[in-house]
Amino acid sequence: FRVGHSQNWQVSVQRDLRGALVMTATYQGIKGARGMQEFLPNTYPAGVENPCPACPSGFVYLASTGNSTREAGMLQIRRRLQSGFTASVQYIYAKSFDDDAVLGGGSQIATVTSGSSDMHAAAPGIVASGSSAQSAPIIAQNWLDLRAERSLSSFDQRQTANLQIQYTSGMGLHGGTLLSGWRGALFKEWTLASQVNAGSGLPLTPIYLAAVNGTGVTGTIRPEYTGAPLYAAPAGLALNPAAFVAPLAGQWGNAGRNSVKGPAQLSLNASLGRTFRVGDRLSLDLRVDSSNALNHVNFTSWNATINNAQFGLPVSANAMRSMQTTMRLRF
Repeated sequence: FRVGHSQNWQVSVQRDLRGALVMTATYQGIKGARGMQEFLPNTYPAGVENPCPACPSGFVYLASTGNSTREAGMLQIRRRLQSGFTASVQYIYAKSFDDDAVLGGGSQIATVTSGSSDMHAAAPGIVASGSSAQSAPIIAQNWLDLRAERSLSSFDQRQTANLQIQYTSGMGLHGGTLLSGWRGALFKEWTLASQVNAGSGLPLTPIYLAAVNGTGVTGTIRPEYTGAPLYAAPAGLALNPAAFVAPLAGQWGNAGRNSVKGPAQLSLNASLGRTFRVGDRLSLDLRVDSSNALNHVNFTSWNATINNAQFGLPVSANAMRSMQTTMRLRF
């Protein structure tokens, strides 16, 4: 077993533009080698005769034969703080591949259910964007064809865009810094901030719940792709059930890992705050924060289990809009 490593390279170009703008273009690449791969030796698809009854089975083999690559291009335009206003917009186009059991964790899980009951193949993996749950490492469905596990990474979000805006009133000559009297006391020093995040969907793996005979291991295998359009789904569904069928007896399904595109994401958060000063020693902070301010519904993923009655339906949705008001007295 070898210790993994990665090679990283980056090129960045920056240029000042008019209107206090700065443009930055960045290219970044990462190549990982000697990543972890897990597979089940001496296993075979359900429905066929065991080709080697005397061969040991029922255990998980871990090898340092995985690899990964990721390339990303980023374009950012930022406005420097001027007259109380600053903003930045950023767009990233990236693509990531791997056949690493931990990098792509969570797509398939296998658990030993007989023999030594304390044996299992569950370990923390990489957490994808927008997810808080830990993943388990991938178990290759065909231990004789590990190349079939190479696919888009589970965290491969092809396109992401981010917009951040912040404005503080009463800053700069044209922003009202000379405003006085009750108008100045009422309208100056309010800070409004907003952040918009948008991104394409994360990939999902189509699975067919089935047992692998002769090993004491239960888990999932991938179905057979029929060639039907995956996203030409009937009304009410996001995925076409006719695109996949159960694997033929004695064969593994040819559907690729992470070959289904998940739902796109969009969120907007905002905040408004100000500090009121009373004399030299007292101050009152007022702040209002809102998450998912548009109350926009985002489905987190689709059900990709083909022998499940809810295949193609949303699995869950994001939290509804919430607002929090905070007042803090300093003395």
